[in-house]
Amino acid sequence: MKPSRIVVVLVVVLTAVCLAAPARAEINTNFVKDFLQRYRPSKVTFSSPASAASPQQLADLIRSGQLPLTMGDLINLILQNNLDIGVNRLSPLSSQYLIDTLYRQFEPTLHLQATVNRNTTPATTILAGAANPSTLSGAYTVGFSQSLFTGTIVAIDATVNRSSSNSTFSTLNPSWSGFLRYSFTQHLARDFGRLVNARQIRVAKNNEKISEVQFERQLIDLVAQAQRSYWDLVFTAEDIKVKQRSVDLAGKTLSDNQIQVQIGTLAPIDLVQAESEVANRKVQFVTSTYTEVQTQDQVKKLLTSQGDPGMVMAKLLPVEGVRKPDPSDVLPVDEAIKIALENRPEMKQIQLDLENKKIDYEYTKNQLLPTVDLIAAYTQTGVAGTRAATNNFFGGANTTVNPDLIGGLGTAFGQVFSYNYTGYSAGVSIQIPLRNRAAQADNARAATDMRIAENRISAQAQQIALEVRNALTQVEMNRARIEAAQKARELAERRLEAEQKKFDLGASTIRFVLDEQRNVAQAQTDELQSLVNYTKSLVDFDHAIGMTLKKNNVEIDKTLNLGAAAR
Repeated sequence: MKPSRIVVVLVVVLTAVCLAAPARAEINTNFVKDFLQRYRPSKVTFSSPASAASPQQLADLIRSGQLPLTMGDLINLILQNNLDIGVNRLSPLSSQYLIDTLYRQFEPTLHLQATVNRNTTPATTILAGAANPSTLSGAYTVGFSQSLFTGTIVAIDATVNRSSSNSTFSTLNPSWSGFLRYSFTQHLARDFGRLVNARQIRVAKNNEKISEVQFERQLIDLVAQAQRSYWDLVFTAEDIKVKQRSVDLAGKTLSDNQIQVQIGTLAPIDLVQAESEVANRKVQFVTSTYTEVQTQDQVKKLLTSQGDPGMVMAKLLPVEGVRKPDPSDVLPVDEAIKIALENRPEMKQIQLDLENKKIDYEYTKNQLLPTVDLIAAYTQTGVAGTRAATNNFFGGANTTVNPDLIGGLGTAFGQVFSYNYTGYSAGVSIQIPLRNRAAQADNARAATDMRIAENRISAQAQQIALEVRNALTQVEMNRARIEAAQKARELAERRLEAEQKKFDLGASTIRFVLDEQRNVAQAQTDELQSLVNYTKSLVDFDHAIGMTLKKNNVEIDKTLNLGAAAR
């Protein structure tokens, strides 16, 4: 057979298959390019923080070596630059691609096959038609098949055969034969229905939502961590001021005592204790200074994508102060628990997992059924060829040949599509497992997993309610601590004032004055710490009821697309 004819046959059949597909609204002029693009590696663009852009974004906010920072600024910088967010947002993207891979078994397939065979054998009987029978044959097949979500398998196969031989018994030599077969299989019991056959895709879509929920949970934890770090930064900055005032006060006391020593109203030995106290308070001041540096580095790690957070040379300057308690800061416990059960990502994740377990249970329930398939097929046939030479084996009588069969490939195709030679078949195939023990065990396993998932929802709801109550307890406890710390600071200041007056009158010693100064400084630190702890407990309360992102105006969908912003 000539190669050009083979190419023509394949092009004709391929064109027929393409025309059978639904027509597009627009004609794609780059059809070949787009078609070949399907077989090349995908070009995936990964969205991640741009390390080159991060310094510039920070530089725009720096003023005179300082970076004034509100809570909204901090969260914006974290969403744009944090490396953990850049990594975690890729998991939902991977889950999306996994869904597409599960459509593979339902994608249409075009298969092509061409085979040429040459065979020569010695004759052992005169019925071979030649002393050394030789046959040249070729088979060319193109087909289309697809599995549908309903449990249906459809296929179209077109086959062209060409055969020529030196046998004197051949009536057509060379000969062409064409076959067109339509086949249809429908599962009626096992694997029947869209829900059963799309099981993996449905589970994968739920898993994609689970990955988004996990990203939301990671984002909530990171934002809450950033809020706590911000208030730690506020505390260290204010605590340094307290320590500095304490050092200044001790220094003033030392200076006053030196004057008294010079004029003879105070013994020189009393200066040693004042000098020691100044040294000790300077140590506390230095310790607080380096604690602030460490806190600064922790916050810088959250808001920059640079490998070394210390490369952000500006000093972070929190511009928001701690807030005093207000009755509207928290919700009643019943309402808080209700909101938590609706918003906590853990509940969403467990509910999606339960849905997956139900899908698995329904699938295993379907697999208990026997296999019952409805099978049908329809064929069209055509044959043509060149009349062979006269056969003299039977006394020289010419063999009768149907004149409609005389011709070439076109004649064979004409017969195929003129429906002169057709056939059909229909039937039912049934396979009944006699024990079915494996399918029953799989269904029992799925039922158990579903019950476990249901119990996990109750257990998680109980745990969330406990966390909400604990968060409310922490808020109330820190509110009470603020009142106690304020009272303690006021009393410490009054005691210092009284002790100072007694010292001025000569009724006390420098030791007691320094002790009261130290008590005042500690009371101021404790009051500041109680205010910060209260503010951080509000952060923990928002985290417990799942409102962290909403309170900070962070939208999860925009964050996945690198477009989130805190306002």
